[in-house]
Amino acid sequence: MELTFASDRLSRSHQRVADYIIKNIEGIPFMVEEDIAAACKVSVSTVSRFWAEIECRNLKEFKHRVKEEGLVSPSRKLQSAFDRMEEQGSASAQMMDTTAYLEQTADRLEQEEFDRAVEFLVEANTVHIYGPGSARSLAMLLEFRLTRFGNNVRTMDYGGHELLESFIHMQPGDAVVLFGFVSESPELASLLDYAREAGCRTILVTDLAVSDMRGKADVALYTARGEVWEFHSMAAPLVLLETLIVAVGKSQEQQALHRSEELHRLRQQYGKWLPKQV
Repeated sequence: MELTFASDRLSRSHQRVADYIIKNIEGIPFMVEEDIAAACKVSVSTVSRFWAEIECRNLKEFKHRVKEEGLVSPSRKLQSAFDRMEEQGSASAQMMDTTAYLEQTADRLEQEEFDRAVEFLVEANTVHIYGPGSARSLAMLLEFRLTRFGNNVRTMDYGGHELLESFIHMQPGDAVVLFGFVSESPELASLLDYAREAGCRTILVTDLAVSDMRGKADVALYTARGEVWEFHSMAAPLVLLETLIVAVGKSQEQQALHRSEELHRLRQQYGKWLPKQV
C-alpha cells in the first residue's frame, strides 16, 4: 500500500516533510520529531504543525495510522527481530523481553469485559472461531480446548467467498470469536456485521487499542504484540487465550471434569490399541 498526501494544499516546508516521509516510511516509527526536522532541514515546530495538515493529532497518531494501513513491510519487521536478538545477546534474554507484552496486556485487561467473554462462551449453543494468518494457531488451540470441555465448536473459512459458507451456520444464541490483528479486514468487517444481524454475540481479540471494529464487537479484549515496526509476538495473545480457556472450564467445572475423567478412562481402555502419538 502506498502513502499519499494532498500536496497542493501543503506549504513548501510541509511538502518537504511529506516527501521525506513518503520516501522513508519504514524508518518513521523509529523517529521523533527532532529527527524528521533535521532530515528535512526545517524547524521542529514545522514538523509539529504538519500532522494537523494530514488530519492527525501528532506523530504518535500518525504512527498508529502507519500500523493500521500496513505501510511497514514484513521484511522490515523481521529485520527488527534480528536486530533485537543481536542486541539482547542470548535466547533467554530475548524470551524475557516478551514479558513486557504480557504486562501491557494485563494492565489493559478489563475484568468486566473478560467475564462477559467467558459468559458468552459458556452460554453459546455453538462457538464459531475466525483466526486468519498467524492467529490460526490460536484458533486451533481454542477449538481443541473447548471441544474437550464438551462445547460445540466450528472453525470458519479464512477468507474470500468461501467464508460465506460459514455464515449460514451462525444462529441466534451462538458466540463468534474473532482474532483481528493489525487492521480491520473486509472479512472481519463482514463477520461483525452479519453476526449482529444473526443475533450472535461477538468476542474480538485484537492488538489495536484504537479501532472502529472494537465498537462493533460485543466484547473486545486487547493483547499487546509489539510496535508497528516490530516482529509481532504471539506470546501475550497465547497467555490471554489460555486464561480465557481456564475461566470457561471453571465456569462449567462439572462438565469439564466429567469429560476429562471419561477421556482418562478411554485412554486406559484403548491405550494399547491407540497409543499416544509422540
